[in-house]
Amino acid sequence: MPEPFPFSDTVVIFDLDGTLVDSAPDLAAAMNVVLQSEGYGPLPAAEVRQLVGHGARALLVDGFAAHGITDLPEQQLQTHVDQFIDYYKIHLADQSRPFSGCTRTLAQLKKSGASLAVCTNKSEELTYPLLQALDLEGCFDCIICRDTLPVCKPDPAPLLCCLRRTGMHRGIMIGDTITDLNAALAAEMPCLIATFGYGSFDEADIKKARQFQKFEELPSLISEILAVA
Repeated sequence: MPEPFPFSDTVVIFDLDGTLVDSAPDLAAAMNVVLQSEGYGPLPAAEVRQLVGHGARALLVDGFAAHGITDLPEQQLQTHVDQFIDYYKIHLADQSRPFSGCTRTLAQLKKSGASLAVCTNKSEELTYPLLQALDLEGCFDCIICRDTLPVCKPDPAPLLCCLRRTGMHRGIMIGDTITDLNAALAAEMPCLIATFGYGSFDEADIKKARQFQKFEELPSLISEILAVA
């Protein structure tokens, strides 16, 4: 007879942008507001998707670089970061939505006994409002953001903190970028990578993780991985 709660000792740890939520449209809009304020044309959302995942500063650096601007003074860059954040805070859920199957899968994992956590390199001031706006905050037992701890991913500390705060004995990282994979490897956790996310991988790195194409695959994949972990 199958065990009714097969994940009762496990915390399933999710990245946010590009894993739980398709946030690229609103991030692109905020970046384009900054670019246009300086007289540059907007970048298409499809192009911006490939730039998301390393924070507002890196996103803006890449956005200006797409227009050939690679030498912004630090003070000017910080002004643009502040402008980006001010706009994004008001518009962070205009177009952002959970990926298809996300909420149903979270509920299924909960029913199987798992604890659920978010581990993101987004700041707390942006993470909590986004999760609240999309009615996701209550799904999670633990939320670790860029500024929750002194360090962030790819350092393993945020993932290990999820273990401690949930009281679970083992964890698995669900992400979409090399940052997520490296954090999981450093924490000695298995990792599943969303093919629909924003990250890109070389052949050597992607072999270190399993991939999934849709949320509905996660419960069985997690079972397979934990059975041999």
